[in-house]
Amino acid sequence: INPADLLNEITTIIGRYIVLKKEQAHAVALWVAFTWFIDEVNYAPLAIINAPERARGKSLLMDLMGRMVARPVLASNITAAALFRSLEHWKPTLLIDEADTFVKKSDELKGLINAGYTRSNAYVIRVVGDDHVPKRFIVWGAKALAGISLEKHLPDSTMSRAIVFELRRKLPHEKVQRLRHASDKVFQNIASNLAKFAAASAPPVQPARPTLPERLNDREHDNW
Repeated sequence: INPADLLNEITTIIGRYIVLKKEQAHAVALWVAFTWFIDEVNYAPLAIINAPERARGKSLLMDLMGRMVARPVLASNITAAALFRSLEHWKPTLLIDEADTFVKKSDELKGLINAGYTRSNAYVIRVVGDDHVPKRFIVWGAKALAGISLEKHLPDSTMSRAIVFELRRKLPHEKVQRLRHASDKVFQNIASNLAKFAAASAPPVQPARPTLPERLNDREHDNW
């Protein structure tokens, strides 16, 4: 597997179905690949798919990403208890749509999403069973949130932990293909190649310390 060719292929596929700037399409491809390296990294930046109004393609982009990420679990609603139990049980890439309709109402849910950002702090403690035995649950993992104007519904602490994809309406001259007509085999091949890429490249990824622009703040350095 040639990683550059694979990432370029993912970028091309994204542009085939979603109207995005090339830089954002590259970032989506990198985030998709990152989910396959979740066991090698120490930070798990959120992917926030944002739009100012409906019919901008946010759910479509989440669907598209869900076909390529590692161990995808998609949901249009989730409780705090279901979130930490799902992460503990499945170790998935969690893709949450319609986040603007329910996340804003739950401070506990916001806290859990933030807690899973760093591997070292990605634990919550709850009591379980009739005897109320304390148990530690891991909330580490890749997570994506999609919604309308999420900057109004999520705290700054959550937005700062994210790679944000701002979607806009397609212009009359812009043409994209229908995702519902896409071949499943294409995405199966991408996922298979990403798995091979991760298996071959995991050892050098963990100690990697790429040089990043100084104009980024500390949190942005961690994200990127």
